[in-house]
Amino acid sequence: MKIILSQSNKEGATTVNLNRNEIKSAVIGMIIGDGCLSKHTGRKGNKVGNAYYQMTHCAKQYEYLMWKKEILDKIAKCNIWENNNIRDGKEYKGFRLYSRTNPVYTKLYNRFYQYKEKSLDEYLVKMITPIALAIIYMDDGTISKIYKKHNISKESFFLRLCNFDYANLFLLKKSLKIKFDLDWNILKHDKKYYQLRLLNRDNEKFVSIIKPYVELVPTMLYKLGSYISTPNVV
Repeated sequence: MKIILSQSNKEGATTVNLNRNEIKSAVIGMIIGDGCLSKHTGRKGNKVGNAYYQMTHCAKQYEYLMWKKEILDKIAKCNIWENNNIRDGKEYKGFRLYSRTNPVYTKLYNRFYQYKEKSLDEYLVKMITPIALAIIYMDDGTISKIYKKHNISKESFFLRLCNFDYANLFLLKKSLKIKFDLDWNILKHDKKYYQLRLLNRDNEKFVSIIKPYVELVPTMLYKLGSYISTPNVV
Protein backbone atom coordinates (compact mmCIF):
# COMPACT_ATOMS: atom_id res chain seq x y z
CA MET A 1 0.00 0.00 0.00
CA LYS A 2 1.25 3.47 -0.86
CA ILE A 3 1.15 5.67 2.23
CA ILE A 4 -0.48 9.06 1.72
CA LEU A 5 0.40 11.44 4.51
CA SER A 6 -2.15 13.89 5.83
CA GLN A 7 -1.78 16.83 8.20
CA SER A 8 0.02 16.06 11.45
CA ASN A 9 -2.12 16.21 14.57
CA LYS A 10 -1.17 18.61 17.30
CA GLU A 11 0.61 15.88 19.26
CA GLY A 12 3.11 15.36 16.41
CA ALA A 13 1.94 12.07 14.90
CA THR A 14 1.01 11.93 11.23
CA THR A 15 -2.16 10.20 10.12
CA VAL A 16 -2.55 8.10 7.02
CA ASN A 17 -5.40 7.96 4.51
CA LEU A 18 -6.86 4.46 4.48
CA ASN A 19 -9.58 2.76 2.49
CA ARG A 20 -12.39 0.80 4.17
CA ASN A 21 -10.55 -2.54 4.28
CA GLU A 22 -7.38 -0.92 5.61
CA ILE A 23 -9.33 0.81 8.38
CA LYS A 24 -10.92 -2.50 9.34
CA SER A 25 -7.53 -4.21 9.28
CA ALA A 26 -6.04 -1.48 11.49
CA VAL A 27 -8.87 -1.93 14.00
CA ILE A 28 -8.32 -5.70 14.01
CA GLY A 29 -4.67 -4.99 14.81
CA MET A 30 -5.74 -2.76 17.70
CA ILE A 31 -8.03 -5.47 19.11
CA ILE A 32 -5.34 -8.15 18.82
CA GLY A 33 -3.08 -5.71 20.65
CA ASP A 34 -4.09 -3.47 23.57
CA GLY A 35 -7.74 -2.85 22.73
CA CYS A 36 -10.94 -4.78 23.35
CA LEU A 37 -14.58 -4.81 22.29
CA SER A 38 -17.47 -4.70 24.76
CA LYS A 39 -21.24 -4.54 24.89
CA HIS A 40 -23.47 -2.84 27.42
CA THR A 41 -25.18 -5.06 29.97
CA GLY A 42 -28.99 -5.15 29.92
CA ARG A 43 -31.36 -5.35 32.87
CA LYS A 44 -31.33 -9.14 32.82
CA GLY A 45 -27.54 -9.27 32.81
CA ASN A 46 -27.24 -10.14 29.13
CA LYS A 47 -25.21 -8.21 26.57
CA VAL A 48 -27.33 -5.87 24.47
CA GLY A 49 -26.98 -3.51 21.52
CA ASN A 50 -24.00 -2.95 19.27
CA ALA A 51 -20.45 -3.31 20.49
CA TYR A 52 -17.97 -0.51 21.17
CA TYR A 53 -14.18 -0.31 21.24
CA GLN A 54 -12.07 0.71 24.24
CA MET A 55 -8.39 0.87 25.18
CA THR A 56 -6.02 2.48 27.68
CA HIS A 57 -2.55 3.94 27.18
CA CYS A 58 -0.11 5.53 29.59
CA ALA A 59 0.60 9.25 29.38
CA LYS A 60 3.86 8.63 27.47
CA GLN A 61 1.85 7.03 24.67
CA TYR A 62 -0.72 9.82 24.36
CA GLU A 63 0.54 10.70 20.89
CA TYR A 64 0.02 7.10 19.81
CA LEU A 65 -3.45 7.05 21.37
CA MET A 66 -4.44 10.14 19.37
CA TRP A 67 -3.05 8.60 16.17
CA LYS A 68 -5.22 5.53 16.71
CA LYS A 69 -8.21 7.72 17.59
CA GLU A 70 -8.07 9.40 14.18
CA ILE A 71 -8.41 5.95 12.57
CA LEU A 72 -11.15 4.82 14.94
CA ASP A 73 -13.12 8.04 14.42
CA LYS A 74 -13.67 6.95 10.82
CA ILE A 75 -15.90 4.15 12.15
CA ALA A 76 -17.47 5.80 15.20
CA LYS A 77 -16.54 8.91 17.17
CA CYS A 78 -14.43 8.34 20.27
CA ASN A 79 -14.06 10.09 23.61
CA ILE A 80 -10.98 10.13 25.83
CA TRP A 81 -10.79 10.48 29.61
CA GLU A 82 -7.90 10.67 32.02
CA ASN A 83 -7.35 7.30 33.64
CA ASN A 84 -5.00 7.78 36.58
CA ASN A 85 -4.43 5.12 39.20
CA ILE A 86 -2.21 4.58 42.22
CA ARG A 87 -0.07 1.47 42.68
CA ASP A 88 2.35 0.97 45.55
CA GLY A 89 1.84 4.58 46.58
CA LYS A 90 2.81 5.96 43.17
CA GLU A 91 0.44 7.67 40.76
CA TYR A 92 0.40 6.45 37.17
CA LYS A 93 -1.16 8.78 34.62
CA GLY A 94 -2.96 7.43 31.61
CA PHE A 95 -5.85 7.91 29.21
CA ARG A 96 -8.81 5.71 28.35
CA LEU A 97 -10.61 5.80 25.00
CA TYR A 98 -14.19 4.72 24.39
CA SER A 99 -15.89 4.69 21.01
CA ARG A 100 -19.57 4.96 20.27
CA THR A 101 -21.34 1.71 19.44
CA ASN A 102 -21.33 0.60 15.82
CA PRO A 103 -22.39 -2.50 13.80
CA VAL A 104 -18.82 -2.85 12.48
CA TYR A 105 -17.64 -3.47 16.03
CA THR A 106 -20.52 -5.89 16.63
CA LYS A 107 -19.45 -8.07 13.69
CA LEU A 108 -15.87 -8.11 14.98
CA TYR A 109 -17.10 -8.76 18.54
CA ASN A 110 -18.93 -11.86 17.33
CA ARG A 111 -15.67 -13.16 15.85
CA PHE A 112 -13.22 -12.19 18.59
CA TYR A 113 -15.45 -13.31 21.47
CA GLN A 114 -17.29 -16.29 20.02
CA TYR A 115 -15.76 -18.39 22.84
CA LYS A 116 -16.20 -15.59 25.45
CA GLU A 117 -12.43 -15.12 25.83
CA LYS A 118 -10.73 -13.10 23.09
CA SER A 119 -9.58 -15.47 20.34
CA LEU A 120 -8.57 -15.50 16.68
CA ASP A 121 -9.96 -17.22 13.60
CA GLU A 122 -8.86 -17.66 9.98
CA TYR A 123 -10.70 -14.55 8.80
CA LEU A 124 -9.15 -12.27 11.42
CA VAL A 125 -5.56 -13.34 10.79
CA LYS A 126 -6.06 -13.10 7.02
CA MET A 127 -7.14 -9.46 7.53
CA ILE A 128 -3.75 -8.51 8.99
CA THR A 129 -2.09 -6.00 6.64
CA PRO A 130 1.20 -4.10 7.18
CA ILE A 131 -0.54 -1.36 9.19
CA ALA A 132 -2.24 -3.97 11.40
CA LEU A 133 1.09 -5.74 11.98
CA ALA A 134 2.71 -2.42 12.86
CA ILE A 135 -0.06 -1.67 15.37
CA ILE A 136 0.19 -5.13 16.94
CA TYR A 137 3.92 -4.58 17.37
CA MET A 138 3.58 -1.03 18.73
CA ASP A 139 0.94 -2.30 21.18
CA ASP A 140 2.50 -5.54 22.41
CA GLY A 141 5.88 -5.86 20.77
CA THR A 142 9.32 -5.44 22.25
CA ILE A 143 12.91 -5.59 21.03
CA SER A 144 15.77 -7.14 22.98
CA LYS A 145 19.14 -5.45 23.40
CA ILE A 146 22.46 -6.44 21.88
CA TYR A 147 24.74 -7.98 24.52
CA LYS A 148 28.24 -8.22 23.13
CA LYS A 149 29.59 -9.83 26.28
CA HIS A 150 27.08 -12.66 25.80
CA ASN A 151 27.91 -12.89 22.08
CA ILE A 152 24.44 -11.66 21.08
CA SER A 153 25.11 -9.65 17.92
CA LYS A 154 21.52 -8.96 16.85
CA GLU A 155 18.44 -7.60 18.54
CA SER A 156 15.38 -9.85 18.63
CA PHE A 157 11.75 -8.89 18.03
CA PHE A 158 8.96 -10.31 20.21
CA LEU A 159 5.17 -10.16 20.14
CA ARG A 160 4.02 -10.64 23.73
CA LEU A 161 0.32 -11.29 23.17
CA CYS A 162 -0.51 -12.58 26.63
CA ASN A 163 -4.26 -12.62 25.94
CA PHE A 164 -3.86 -15.53 23.54
CA ASP A 165 -3.05 -19.19 24.16
CA TYR A 166 -0.70 -21.45 22.19
CA ALA A 167 -3.33 -22.44 19.61
CA ASN A 168 -4.16 -18.80 18.81
CA LEU A 169 -0.50 -17.85 18.48
CA PHE A 170 0.09 -20.85 16.22
CA LEU A 171 -2.70 -19.61 13.93
CA LEU A 172 -1.15 -16.11 13.94
CA LYS A 173 2.35 -17.50 13.33
CA LYS A 174 1.10 -19.50 10.34
CA SER A 175 -0.67 -16.49 8.83
CA LEU A 176 2.34 -14.17 9.24
CA LYS A 177 4.46 -16.73 7.40
CA ILE A 178 1.97 -16.99 4.53
CA LYS A 179 1.28 -13.25 4.22
CA PHE A 180 4.71 -11.76 4.91
CA ASP A 181 7.16 -14.70 4.78
CA LEU A 182 8.12 -14.04 8.41
CA ASP A 183 9.17 -16.96 10.60
CA TRP A 184 8.37 -16.91 14.31
CA ASN A 185 8.96 -19.30 17.20
CA ILE A 186 6.43 -19.74 20.00
CA LEU A 187 8.11 -19.46 23.40
CA LYS A 188 7.00 -19.42 27.02
CA HIS A 189 6.93 -16.01 28.72
CA ASP A 190 6.65 -15.58 32.49
CA LYS A 191 6.03 -19.34 32.83
CA LYS A 192 2.29 -19.25 32.08
CA TYR A 193 2.13 -17.04 28.96
CA TYR A 194 3.30 -17.53 25.38
CA GLN A 195 5.00 -15.13 23.00
CA LEU A 196 6.20 -15.02 19.41
CA ARG A 197 9.90 -14.47 18.71
CA LEU A 198 10.97 -13.49 15.21
CA LEU A 199 13.88 -15.41 13.74
CA ASN A 200 16.81 -12.98 13.49
CA ARG A 201 17.27 -13.64 9.79
CA ASP A 202 13.90 -11.93 9.20
CA ASN A 203 14.64 -8.79 11.23
CA GLU A 204 15.30 -6.51 8.25
CA LYS A 205 12.26 -7.83 6.39
CA PHE A 206 10.02 -7.23 9.42
CA VAL A 207 11.32 -3.70 9.92
CA SER A 208 10.80 -2.87 6.23
CA ILE A 209 7.12 -3.84 6.63
CA ILE A 210 6.28 -1.94 9.82
CA LYS A 211 8.72 0.99 9.78
CA PRO A 212 6.69 3.27 7.44
CA TYR A 213 3.85 3.20 10.00
CA VAL A 214 5.96 3.38 13.15
CA GLU A 215 7.62 6.49 11.71
CA LEU A 216 4.21 8.20 11.66
CA VAL A 217 4.24 8.14 15.49
CA PRO A 218 7.64 9.55 16.58
CA THR A 219 7.22 8.57 20.23
CA MET A 220 7.05 4.88 19.22
CA LEU A 221 10.31 4.85 17.25
CA TYR A 222 12.18 3.48 20.26
CA LYS A 223 10.57 0.11 19.54
CA LEU A 224 12.75 -0.25 16.44
CA GLY A 225 15.97 -0.15 18.45
CA SER A 226 19.07 0.26 16.31
CA TYR A 227 17.05 -0.35 13.14
CA ILE A 228 15.68 3.17 13.19
CA SER A 229 19.08 4.48 12.09
CA THR A 230 19.86 1.69 9.63
CA PRO A 231 20.22 3.45 6.25
CA ASN A 232 19.61 0.38 4.07
CA VAL A 233 16.26 -0.49 5.67
CA VAL A 234 13.39 1.24 3.88
